[in-house]
Amino acid sequence: MDFALNPNPEFTKWVVNAGLLAETFVLIDVGVQGGETIRWGPLGNYLTVHGFDPIVEVIDELKQKNAARPNRHYHCLAVGNADREEPFYYNAANPTASSLYQQAPSRYDIEISEQVRMVSMRRLDSLFAEGLIPKADFVKVDVEGHEKDVLLGARDLFQAGVLGMHTETNFSVSPHYPKSHFVTMAEFALDNHLLVFDLAFDRAPRASFQRALIRKGLKPIVDHNEIGKPTTVDVLFCRDLIDEVDHQDNYVTASRATTIDQIIKTMIICELHSLNDIALDTAERFADRLGARFDVDRAVWLLADPDMRPNEYSEYRRRIRAYEQSTSWRITAPLRWIKPMLVGGGHSQPPP
Repeated sequence: MDFALNPNPEFTKWVVNAGLLAETFVLIDVGVQGGETIRWGPLGNYLTVHGFDPIVEVIDELKQKNAARPNRHYHCLAVGNADREEPFYYNAANPTASSLYQQAPSRYDIEISEQVRMVSMRRLDSLFAEGLIPKADFVKVDVEGHEKDVLLGARDLFQAGVLGMHTETNFSVSPHYPKSHFVTMAEFALDNHLLVFDLAFDRAPRASFQRALIRKGLKPIVDHNEIGKPTTVDVLFCRDLIDEVDHQDNYVTASRATTIDQIIKTMIICELHSLNDIALDTAERFADRLGARFDVDRAVWLLADPDMRPNEYSEYRRRIRAYEQSTSWRITAPLRWIKPMLVGGGHSQPPP
C-alpha cells in the first residue's frame, strides 16, 4: 500500500539539474524504519533528511548505509509530546508493528512478540528550538498509533512552514482518539492549512472469516484489497496555495505568505506523488512570480504528462504515442488517408 509513484518526474529533474532551487528540500521522517521512500530520490543532493526511530538496530543500519551522504541524519529517538524517557514495546516478530503503546490482541491475526525497552523521547518543537533540526518542508509520520502525540509536539515546526504531510491513520475510535484517528489527524492538518490530496488503504478480513474459509476447505484471503473494511490508511495532506490565495475565507486562520522556493517545492511534492495536474495548475496560477526563476512554459510542458500514475492503460498509451511519433508512422501517413478514399469512393483530406 502506497501512493502512486511517478515513474518520470521531469519537472523535478529539471529543477534539480538546472539548480533552480535556492535552498534544500527538508524531509522529517518519523518512523524511518527501512529508510525514506525512493519517491524523494529525484531530488538528489537537494534532499536533506532527518529520520527518527527508537529502534537502535534500525538507526545503526541507516547510518552505516548512508555514511557517505552528509545530508542524511538519523536519530535514535522516539518522537512525541514530551522530553523524557518512555517505555517502548519492540515487536521482535514484526518490528514495523513496534509502538509506544502496548498492543492489544488483534482481530486480524497479527503476530505479537513484545520486548519492553526504555527509550529517549523528544518533541520536534524542542529539537527545532534547539537548532538540531531545520525548518521542514515535508513531514512523514508512521508510529503505530502514536501520531497524535508526535503532531502535538510539533505545532511550532508546522507553523514555520510545512508544505505537506504523509501520515498513517485509520478510522477506528479509542479513548485516545474519541473522534477517530483520521479525524484527529485531519483536524491538526487543517489547522495548518493542509488538505487531503490523496489516500491509499488496505483492507483486511476478520480472522474469524479467514478461519471459516479454511474450515470450508477454501484458501484464506491474502489480497489486502479484496475483502474487509479499510484498515491501515495512508493520507497525503498538502497546502493548496491557489485556494489559499483565491478563497482565504475558507480558512479560520490567515494563510502564511509563501516564497518562490516554497511554491516550487509544493509543485515538486505534487509531481512526486503523481499529482501533476495540481503542480501544473500551480505553475500557471503563480506564473508571474515563478517567471523570475524559470521558464514557466517549459515547466507546464514537462508537467503535462498523462502517464504520471502508471497502470496497464498508461503503458498502452505510452507505446501508442511512441509509435505515432516514429519515422515509419509519419512516412506511411499518406497511405492511411488515401486507402478509405479508394475503397469507399469518398473524399478525404490528408492529415495536417
